[in-house]
Amino acid sequence: MKSGFIAVLGRPNVGKSSLVNALVGEKVSIVSPKAQTTRNRITGILTTDAYQMVFSDTPGIHAARTRLGEYMDACVKYSLIGADAVVIVFDALKKPSPVDFALLEKHLKNSPPVYLVFNKIDLTSYEKLYPVLSAFAAYAKPDGARAAVKEIVPLSARSGRNVDVLKNALIAELKEGVLYYPPDAYTDRPERFMIAELVREKALLFLNDEIPHGIGVAVQDMRYDEHGTAHIRIDLFAERDSHKAIIIGEGGEMLRRINTHARQDIEKLLGCKVYTETFVKIRRDWRNRPNIMGDVGYDLKDEH
Repeated sequence: MKSGFIAVLGRPNVGKSSLVNALVGEKVSIVSPKAQTTRNRITGILTTDAYQMVFSDTPGIHAARTRLGEYMDACVKYSLIGADAVVIVFDALKKPSPVDFALLEKHLKNSPPVYLVFNKIDLTSYEKLYPVLSAFAAYAKPDGARAAVKEIVPLSARSGRNVDVLKNALIAELKEGVLYYPPDAYTDRPERFMIAELVREKALLFLNDEIPHGIGVAVQDMRYDEHGTAHIRIDLFAERDSHKAIIIGEGGEMLRRINTHARQDIEKLLGCKVYTETFVKIRRDWRNRPNIMGDVGYDLKDEH
């Protein structure tokens, strides 16, 4: 049996979570078109008869402006500890920036083998993609203190195109070892965490751009009745009174919409009927308050 750890890095909104979901074949991380959807280091586990590959889906690399931002940066750093390979994801639709080149240079000097991925090729043409790939051609060879990129893989996490090309390349980085997780596990995150993430995913989907970054979700209670129905009490934290009103919506319509769509996914996750009670509460500036950050799943002690 071979096994190993793969860190998946990149700037916000390049499709890291979609890629990890595609590689694992399960919904490990929530996805949305909003930047900074992923706030934690999410573990995705792919096990076959021959190997176990453990992926770390990480928050988008950005300049931290809050304690939550600092936590997210720390999650990226922890993902590199013990990694056997690093996958850096770029958006194939965007022209490379100096930040992109600096990110790649940094990890070619200080990281395990680096694989460079250009995601979203299903949304562009070869004529547009070629100049983007050409800008990174020099990294196929080592230069002084930095190593070469092991492989450059254009792919589409959404359609699955070339995902197996990346997967097969990463298998070569695995080492003879043990199973770190049970064969049927696809993540190490507990049910309550996954439930909170599904609720936050629907809030990201339906709410205005400026609101979701100020939302936290905590599962406060979860029990099963004699019929096997899960009863879940959820607190949704907002930072402002005006945001609370928007989250609830006129006549409670927005909150019902978030609840209904989240409950459908939660039932798939748990494999049973689900009843949810969701309360919207004000927690001012919670992204800078470690005690509340811990309540909604952002505790650095959990990342060690």
